[in-house]
Amino acid sequence: MRKTGFSLVELIIAVVVIGIAFYALISVFITVAPRNVNVEDITKATHLAFEKMEETTVKPFTSVASVSATSFTGDFSNFQYQVIMNYVTSSEPDVLAPGATSYKRVKVRTWGGLSGTVELVTLVTTYEF
Repeated sequence: MRKTGFSLVELIIAVVVIGIAFYALISVFITVAPRNVNVEDITKATHLAFEKMEETTVKPFTSVASVSATSFTGDFSNFQYQVIMNYVTSSEPDVLAPGATSYKRVKVRTWGGLSGTVELVTLVTTYEF
């Protein structure tokens, strides 16, 4: 006579296999969860960097200047920014010019929270030839 169902040994093996599978899944969730917060902070830092870049580049050419590390206010007080302005030439915008030119390379850095440093770079000119 044949009995249907699971034996005790089969049940123990099934529980062990399911336990190992759940452990693997839980460890993935534990390592991914903190990264979600990091992505949120990176998004905030990027948005703040774009905001500062826009504020800086709409100024007249002569008013575009470096700004030392400064904290944002309000809800973003745990983030900081810095604006770095350097004179460059049109032929080599990555090489600093020895003196004043018609081109300024503007670099905006933001950091804070769990994000690293977000950096944006653009070129500003007087449009004079």
